Amino acid sequence: MPVITADNLSKLYHLGERSSTSLRDAISGFFRTDGALKTELWALKDVSFDVQQGDTLGIIGRNGAGKSTLLKILSRITKPTRGTAEIRGRVGSLLEVGTGFHNELSGRENIYLNGAILGMKRAEIERRFDEIVAFSEIEQFLDTPVKHYSSGMYMRLAFSVAAHLEPDVLIVDEVLAVGDTSFQNKCLGKMDEVSRSGRTVLFVSHNLGSLAQICNKGLLLHKGQMVSHGDIRETVNDYLKLSGQENQFALQNPDTSADMQITEVAVTDAAGRITNEIAHNEEFYVSIRFTVRRVKLHTQFCIALLNKYKRRVFTSHKDIEQLIEGRPGEYRATFRVPGDFVAPNNYSFLVQIFCTDGEMIQEVFDICPFDVIDAGTELAAYKDYGYVLVKDEWQLCRD
Repeated sequence: MPVITADNLSKLYHLGERSSTSLRDAISGFFRTDGALKTELWALKDVSFDVQQGDTLGIIGRNGAGKSTLLKILSRITKPTRGTAEIRGRVGSLLEVGTGFHNELSGRENIYLNGAILGMKRAEIERRFDEIVAFSEIEQFLDTPVKHYSSGMYMRLAFSVAAHLEPDVLIVDEVLAVGDTSFQNKCLGKMDEVSRSGRTVLFVSHNLGSLAQICNKGLLLHKGQMVSHGDIRETVNDYLKLSGQENQFALQNPDTSADMQITEVAVTDAAGRITNEIAHNEEFYVSIRFTVRRVKLHTQFCIALLNKYKRRVFTSHKDIEQLIEGRPGEYRATFRVPGDFVAPNNYSFLVQIFCTDGEMIQEVFDICPFDVIDAGTELAAYKDYGYVLVKDEWQLCRD
């Protein structure tokens, strides 16, 4: 029997609608004729899925896809407009920093408060109390009101409480981004431990590498609708395909008197689709359309990958005469970047046509921004990989 059953979950919001705080506000709003228009937004629409006991479900989607709305409905914070969500067992959720905490109470008091909210007896809470405090690493501030905590301290204690008070279902939103790297690793390890103990975890994150590591199932949302639900790696691949958007450079007002001219540049995946997100282990291509009206000797293409600081990561050159064999016309050149080479990060390209004597014929800088996404590496939690992945063969010998 599934632990979670969602059936046609839908949530409708009316943008521009004002909430009424009093009877007077409600009456005046009823007679208001200021012409204000209300726009309907389906944050979720007809989402149905099951989650089995012991599954770790990674929920994936771009900003605004409906991920947080779904978690709020499952956590009983928000009611669906239609549809039902049935959860069997006790739910522990961490959706925002400080959710379920009382600012005026100390960390110690909030541990007992959260346990009581989860329906635990005092003896149960006391049995896990030392583990919670040790995991959160805030022993020194345990009797300080949490209103004086930093966001990182808040998150440490909140996650520790949610994970250690033995909920049947643990729901975690993208709040782990608040913590430092070492604590993020502890949290990921704890969620894996919770799942292996037979309990169920729902986890929202934009770090696809972390999701691919700790989750066995995935759920992909797009504009409030479910696109796919199944194996986590297949769901990640579906997300990368879905996220492909037109992301290309197109020359405005071409100079018809120019000898050579770049007219279009695009980043594409192996299937030729223009994209702005590539999995780190997938090859991708830079497609360059250009026009040659008059063949110019000793000219070359230069293509350079730029990091987020617009510094060169690598550069490649190609003799244009060899590409076109001395004939004017319209051409397309393709440059291949192998998989497992560019590290997960944010990038763009620089493309140039120049003469070897130093003349710059054309330069297009910082075009086709795209992201390389971690599709599952041991380094996923560290976030900063540098810019190049070096696949090396290590040898060990005894001196």
